[in-house]
Amino acid sequence: FAGYSAIMVNVSDVAAMGGRPIAVVDVLWGRSPAVLEPVWEGMTAASRVYEVPIVGGHTSARSPHDALAVAILGRASRLLRGSAARPGDALLAAVDLRGRMHPTFPFWDASTGADPARLREDLALLPALAESGRCDAAKDVSMGGVIGTALMMLEASGAGATLDAAAVPRPEGVPLERWLLAFPSYGFVLAARPADEAAIVDAFGAR
Repeated sequence: FAGYSAIMVNVSDVAAMGGRPIAVVDVLWGRSPAVLEPVWEGMTAASRVYEVPIVGGHTSARSPHDALAVAILGRASRLLRGSAARPGDALLAAVDLRGRMHPTFPFWDASTGADPARLREDLALLPALAESGRCDAAKDVSMGGVIGTALMMLEASGAGATLDAAAVPRPEGVPLERWLLAFPSYGFVLAARPADEAAIVDAFGAR
């Protein structure tokens, strides 16, 4: 899951900036080949799912510790920035609720086991929104959950917001407190002008 997530979260980073991923490189260190193999299997599985090739990197099976670093290259014709939210914008959250909580960690997995074509088409919404000019700012939901990610975007933008926690998209059976801090495999916080809010909601809703 760590290897799979390393590709998945980098693809989300590119999408959140209005881009499309091109390729990934990695550095994978471990104490033995037995440690490295499942991580590599997860990375290659996600590489196939998201159709983003792993084009190079470095591997060592003689490290005193286990470590993984991944970098990704993407291309965007119009950037979405995490620092471009403006006073008066609508604050939106888009999350894929077709998943399950990880049994150990606060991760919402809506990727493994899902149809790969659907995952890629869902991600393509972000560059399409960027190119349409409808969205001012976007950020992928990360370890801070919906609340922490919104706060990061607002701090970078020099703006404030009122967050309606009850309106945050949430799967059935997951307590609100746990969900607001969860890291979803597909989750974005967006800021847009109120006149564009309905079109953005409809675009995600259609998926």
